[in-house]
Amino acid sequence: MTINLKSAQSPWSSLDGVEQLTLHPINQSFNKEVIIPGSKSVTNRAFILAGFSNGTSKLSGYLKSDDTYWCMETLKKLGATFEIVEDEIHITGIDSSELPDKEQVFIGSAGTTARFLPGILGTQEKSTITITSTEQLAVRPHQTLHEALKQLGVEVKYLEEEGQLPVTIKGTPQTGGKVSIAGNQSSQFISGLLMAAPLFNRPTEIELTTNIVQSAYVDITIEMMNQFGIKVDVSEDYKHMKVEQGQYKPATLPLEADLSTACYFMALAALNHSTIKINHLNMESHQPDLEVVDILERMGATVEKGSDYVVISGPEQLKGDLTIDMNACSDQALTIGTLAAFADGPITITGVEHIRHHECNRVSALTESLTQLGIEVIEHHDGWTITPGQIKAATLDTFDDHRVAMSLSLMGTKVDGIKLLDPSCVSKTCPNYFEMLKSLGISVEYNE
Repeated sequence: MTINLKSAQSPWSSLDGVEQLTLHPINQSFNKEVIIPGSKSVTNRAFILAGFSNGTSKLSGYLKSDDTYWCMETLKKLGATFEIVEDEIHITGIDSSELPDKEQVFIGSAGTTARFLPGILGTQEKSTITITSTEQLAVRPHQTLHEALKQLGVEVKYLEEEGQLPVTIKGTPQTGGKVSIAGNQSSQFISGLLMAAPLFNRPTEIELTTNIVQSAYVDITIEMMNQFGIKVDVSEDYKHMKVEQGQYKPATLPLEADLSTACYFMALAALNHSTIKINHLNMESHQPDLEVVDILERMGATVEKGSDYVVISGPEQLKGDLTIDMNACSDQALTIGTLAAFADGPITITGVEHIRHHECNRVSALTESLTQLGIEVIEHHDGWTITPGQIKAATLDTFDDHRVAMSLSLMGTKVDGIKLLDPSCVSKTCPNYFEMLKSLGISVEYNE
């Protein structure tokens, strides 16, 4: 009997009890402004580094979602304190001398926490911590990270299936040193090693045996570690990284808006011959999904960029006959794949083989969904070729995947009667997503 759970629902969830929803087209162009919630990946990095710093950090712009809630609750169980003060969250770091000797924590479906936390826990010699999760997260790739931690002297023990969660993590007297790891499976593995590195007993050197996927997320980690007082030496090709021993210092930071969430609203404007201005963005951000702005421009959208905003205006007809390498911004492959069904020619998306191992097999999920809608899809090992056609209404599975749900919701703004099952999965990243759509005039009917 597994000790993992089926649901990551939290007090920060939305749509509790809603089994499906129905979307209806807008039927007219609009010109609106939106503000996007905080970034999940930035928030969880900040929560963990603040949780292991030696004082009180003050963070504004943080995201309230399922993933960030369970990250917070895990750190609280280990001894960190969290206090919400107006628009900020104040986090006082864990006193390592008071860490529990033995503890079990539940991290929900948060892949970021699953990859960022084990290394740091492995720096704590006196504590044995068991990490449990949802069944969905348990079977995602973890073993590459865990094998790297073993190279660095960390004890890793699987409690059920080899390579899966739950897992028990314990430090030893000799941690740190040199480690080799592949970089082409998940940049989160590299971020997890980096975040732990200053707290090991020896300086840490990381050597990548392959090119890195989504290096921009490693840039986010390195930048945030620097904001918490730790410097990372990294080669230009990301193949070699070195971190000296050190202690995280508390920080006062505004956290960035989530550019991944912003992309759905950019795509909404592009698809519906409408205009959306998205405010309070960091247009110099390392978040790789910023690249979607340029992709939408290739598809015919008009783009205006400011220092802290972007305006997207959709064309009368989206352009096709494109091949787009989305390796760097693969979280948005489903979004562009959905728009491709409405273009004036086929679109081929490449470079996203690794998204087969996310919350679901996202490559297969989009193939199944678009085929169900009557769209011709040729699935490749690393993407698709999508040929536009006549779209028919259907009830679509979201595969308990927030990215699938938010991408397919765009269909319902153009095709009447699109139904999405289990829409509450958006709570992983953006609990208020469908309410934000409603605020833009889109009809959303909830069915319990």
